[in-house]
Amino acid sequence: MKPKVAFQDAISPPGQNAEVPEKPLGDGTDVREAKVMSVELTDAVAKDKPNYRSRSQITLCGFMLYATLNGVMNGLDGSLMSSINAMEQWHDFFGVGKTGSTLGLVMAIFTAGQITGSFFSGFIVDTFGRRAGMAAGSFFIIIGSIVQASSQPLAAFIAGRYIVGIGVPMCSMAAPVYIVELAYPTWRGLAGGLYNVLGWYIGSLTASWSCYGTAKIPSNWSWRIPHILQAVPAVVIICTVWFIPESPRWLFAKGKNDLARQILVKYHGDGNEDSALVKLECEEIKYSLEAEAELTNGKWWDYKVLVKNRANRYRMWILFLIVVFSQFTGGGIISYYLPTMLETVGITSSSQQLLMNALNTVFSFSGGLVGAFFVDKAGRRPLLLWGVFLTGLIYVPINVLAALANGNISQASGYAFIAMMFLYGIVISFTWTPLQALYPAEILSTDIRARGIAADKFVAAIASFINLYATPIALHDIGWKTYTIFLVLHVIHWFLMYLVTVETKGRSLEELEEIFNDPKPVKRSKQINTVVISAGVGVKVTDP
Repeated sequence: MKPKVAFQDAISPPGQNAEVPEKPLGDGTDVREAKVMSVELTDAVAKDKPNYRSRSQITLCGFMLYATLNGVMNGLDGSLMSSINAMEQWHDFFGVGKTGSTLGLVMAIFTAGQITGSFFSGFIVDTFGRRAGMAAGSFFIIIGSIVQASSQPLAAFIAGRYIVGIGVPMCSMAAPVYIVELAYPTWRGLAGGLYNVLGWYIGSLTASWSCYGTAKIPSNWSWRIPHILQAVPAVVIICTVWFIPESPRWLFAKGKNDLARQILVKYHGDGNEDSALVKLECEEIKYSLEAEAELTNGKWWDYKVLVKNRANRYRMWILFLIVVFSQFTGGGIISYYLPTMLETVGITSSSQQLLMNALNTVFSFSGGLVGAFFVDKAGRRPLLLWGVFLTGLIYVPINVLAALANGNISQASGYAFIAMMFLYGIVISFTWTPLQALYPAEILSTDIRARGIAADKFVAAIASFINLYATPIALHDIGWKTYTIFLVLHVIHWFLMYLVTVETKGRSLEELEEIFNDPKPVKRSKQINTVVISAGVGVKVTDP
């Protein structure tokens, strides 16, 4: 159900071609036919006739890019240790081998920190605001980075990684929630997609290339400098986050309706108090919060609300599938046989292998950047399904090449494996990377968005922990057959996601609640209306 917003003054009743009561639909120069998901949202935007080059829209884009700094920290923290692990200076200073339980502890403690941070992130973001969540996460990352960069005993370095791990889920949860709640509705997909792509890969590239450069320094500064760089985005955020507007949806939830409306008028209505879009958004948000208040009890620690009704359970099941596939696509173990393949084609030094890793990141970044611009064009559901399907296809030759790696392999096989690794990175980045932060934040309603994303980060950390320990054991015991397991998981995952993944493009966040309350959410989410759009006037439905 939706609030009865008065938008019908420029729209015909479904299935009818009645004349528009107030204005004709233009002289033909500003009229076009389109297939849309949401008639109400399209009508409101058409009436406002937004100027995407206006100062308010450009400023809003700036806020979205600013929030991406949180993704940069996630990319830095997620990629830094894999590069540090290739540095002899770090291993020599701490006396840690390149295999063994000590190294495993250093790697895994970050995940333990993420599990801890996910418990508190929902409370902070729901209670104190989306900006506070970014600041809190940045605080932990700064402290952890300082401890790591200045550490002498190994115990201090491990403690620093744990502290950084606490901060990362706070930032990576608060930022995408902030973006989807503040972004202009018609480019929410692009904003959310670019957040994860730009954030992760800029951070990852910074980690890869800075380590590639500092690895040539003979002293301990080779690994201390990258850890100092790790804190730079966090310092920027903690000092400046208070100068950006708070999420209007969070303000509405806290009863600060006037301030929330002012933000929407300024950035969605371009200063127009009578903006049709702002009126629609305010009505929908208020109605949604009133409906959701019946389910929640206001207790931040109560996560039972996530599975309290059918709609929320459906949301959490999709969320679970997204998280599990993200962790168990097998992308991480593709690199397991990479040293063997690189040596086969003559790439043997650690410097050359670091370069290959950095180049792989560049190619993946390119794929993700292009993919972000297809999020609203292709839709979320097709990208997710094609992503699973295509990476599954790529896994077939990878599986064969991994099997050959156990014996004598040709130079051609080595080149083929490297090519498949690069192709896999490009495809998964094009289809999944733009959606990994955006899609979960979209499908969750306002009252459970923070707690749902916190649960997402918790499950992701657990899955990562399992992956970290189970995969090496499987590779040791059954070798290349581990790749076969991941191939089978691709097939299973595709069928599960085909059955439940809904389309979210072209609708406001509040309109998505209708989809999850429908008996057949997937079918409902794919319904399209054909309308005639007239800029400055509204729309008329021609084919409901």
